[in-house]
Amino acid sequence: MKKIFYISLTMLFISFTSVMAQEVASITVKCPPCRPVQSCDQCYETQAAADLACGSSARTSNLDLKNDLEELTINAFPNPSFEGKFTIESTSLLNGSVKLYSQVGALIQELNLSDTNRFKLGEDVKLSSGIYIMTYTDVNGNVISKRLVVDY
Repeated sequence: MKKIFYISLTMLFISFTSVMAQEVASITVKCPPCRPVQSCDQCYETQAAADLACGSSARTSNLDLKNDLEELTINAFPNPSFEGKFTIESTSLLNGSVKLYSQVGALIQELNLSDTNRFKLGEDVKLSSGIYIMTYTDVNGNVISKRLVVDY
């Protein structure tokens, strides 16, 4: 009888602590993520208050940049390429630079573009099988990256 009493008491205690742990886990105090390096001594009761107090430019949305990037579409084909050559097309004129990087981050090819919406990449270099990263940087410094796959 004592054993049954202790077992039921233990089960009751376990269920009570798990309920309490769930309630404690749901209480969160969020600090603003605008100070990743410096130690933060300010805490806010709501995320909205933290967002208001945060002055980081990374936390503000730049709708103009978002709209510009949505308008600028860059397509690479064929992807994957079986010859190591790609045709890059855009819906708008490209003014800036294109860089092609290897799997380890080495710069393989660089092109400067001026008022074009179509160009070839990989014709001057022999690309081996693998994954490459192409980055396009426009004159304003906006960057778009594409993954290019070569598969012989």
